[in-house]
Amino acid sequence: MNLVFRRILPLFLGGMLLAVTAAYALQSGDIIKQGVEAYRAGNYTRALELFTQAQRLDPGGAKPHYYIGSALEKQDKPDSARVEYETAIRIDPKYVDALTGLGKLLRKQGKKEEGTQKLEEAVKNGPKEPSALYALGLAYLQDKRWDDAYKIFTKGTLLKQGRGAFLAGQALALEGRGETKKAEEIFIRARETDPNNLRIRLDMGGFYERRKIPVLAAPEYVKAAELDPKNPETHFLAGRALVGMNEFNAGLSSFMRAIEVDSSYAPAHLEAGRLYFRAKRYADAADQLQQYVNLKSDDPEGYLELGRALALSQNPDDRAKAIPILEKAHEQNPQSCDVAGALGKLYFERNPPDTENALKYYDQYAQCADTLMTAEDRLRLGTMYVAAKDSAKAVTQLMRAVAMDSTKTKDANFQLGFLYFARKDYAGAIPYFEAALRADSAFIPALMNIGLAKLAVKQPNEGIMYLRRALEVSPKDNRPRIWIAQTLTSLDSLPEALEMYQQAIAAEPENPEAQRGAGVVLLLQKNWADAIPYLEKAVKIDPENIQGHIWLAQAYSNSGDLNRAKDEFNRVFEIDPNNKEAAKGLDYIRKYEAAKAAKASGAAKPAAAPKGEAASKSGAAKK
Repeated sequence: MNLVFRRILPLFLGGMLLAVTAAYALQSGDIIKQGVEAYRAGNYTRALELFTQAQRLDPGGAKPHYYIGSALEKQDKPDSARVEYETAIRIDPKYVDALTGLGKLLRKQGKKEEGTQKLEEAVKNGPKEPSALYALGLAYLQDKRWDDAYKIFTKGTLLKQGRGAFLAGQALALEGRGETKKAEEIFIRARETDPNNLRIRLDMGGFYERRKIPVLAAPEYVKAAELDPKNPETHFLAGRALVGMNEFNAGLSSFMRAIEVDSSYAPAHLEAGRLYFRAKRYADAADQLQQYVNLKSDDPEGYLELGRALALSQNPDDRAKAIPILEKAHEQNPQSCDVAGALGKLYFERNPPDTENALKYYDQYAQCADTLMTAEDRLRLGTMYVAAKDSAKAVTQLMRAVAMDSTKTKDANFQLGFLYFARKDYAGAIPYFEAALRADSAFIPALMNIGLAKLAVKQPNEGIMYLRRALEVSPKDNRPRIWIAQTLTSLDSLPEALEMYQQAIAAEPENPEAQRGAGVVLLLQKNWADAIPYLEKAVKIDPENIQGHIWLAQAYSNSGDLNRAKDEFNRVFEIDPNNKEAAKGLDYIRKYEAAKAAKASGAAKPAAAPKGEAASKSGAAKK
């Protein structure tokens, strides 16, 4: 009996061992199935936990390592994934799935040749394995090995599984070879074979998009979005195709659905922002573009788009933010013509204009985007060159502005006239002002400047005529009144000059030039008493004007109020300690007072009371 027992025991133990091993293997397989379900649901952390548990139960198995590698790859841990794939292959050198996974991973890491070799090895070991064939076909497509790709996809069409996807692969290979008509036919067959295949729809949409036929691309992408509604990219592609066929509202809806699915999907924010910008909904555009910039802080295009939207927003705070945003874009891409142009425009449109920075960026824009500049851009740049006294560049830009758009004739000629005027070449300026007036006879700046230029070249009657025309066109502008009055003063037409100054004062009581001018005319008429109130008012409004104090001092002196005259001359010294005119006035007063004192003591014959110097006509004409 003991002998029998001893013989049966090893057999029994061996059977138990086999049963236990089978139980462990079965349990490991079940856990892998659970892990696969979690993987497909996108729960890669849970999948990794289950695959790791399966590996502990089956330490010598290749499958757990392969599945662990797949989960790690989804968690953006490519190096750890590679170790697992390689471990699976060491355990089973012909393991097709592991070879395929490793090959695809190596190609992603830039090791294309090594990755392709692994994929070819996978196909060699599993010539009828759809995933291996398809992966190798895609690799050949990426490497533009169109003939090799076509051959591999053709083999795939002979399999029972996935024929539609392999047909689409054939079509892509044919497209690569330039056989687009045949490629389209194959794509249609692929879609008919498997109408609900996401990959086919995406490939077909891409085919039509590359051929710039958005009307055919859009239905494919829309269907792809229906098949994979939780993928933001499918909605984005649909939106892009819809925009391409001018279905802007539908395109925007698709972009917004992409954002709803995944708020971190940056391309949808960018395109939604562009659509809002196109619709002139600048605040909405800025909101979307700000999100894009937050997600893609290294993309200068985002800063450019955001800066443009902020610049056109109705919110002043938004507009204030535009310049630093565009400066950031320029910092990231100093060679960008678009950024330079946008910054130049913004600085020019500041109130007051920042001409230094505007010129800096517009000048750069002119150099790198000469053919893109509009007539308005050239007019602005020419205006800034005028301000910078760069006549050569100013003339070039202003003349090109006129050549591009005849409506710029008035402004361009005025700027050229102003260029000569600023150089004090008044004769050279006049023809340009006349050209500006031919384009617009009521152009106030040209009327006033040609009036001043005519005065400067000793043509006072013509100058006054132009200034009177300016006054007729713009009666609220006080400058022509004052200039006319100054000219009349210089021509000894004092009653007319006084009347014009008084009109200027009535229109603008706090204008110190008008008050001074009226006072000077009365000084010239030796009407000291009436001159004083005007000159006192002028000094009160503009206390830093030296000539105003001197004229007031002269009025006091001529009217016999010597103490107040001395006070005014001394105020001049507070502003300008070396003023010769004030020193001369005080010297006259001292001499008079000395003579008066001498007479009082009987030491000398008294001198006449000092009347001060009369205001000069040229002084009256000064601003």
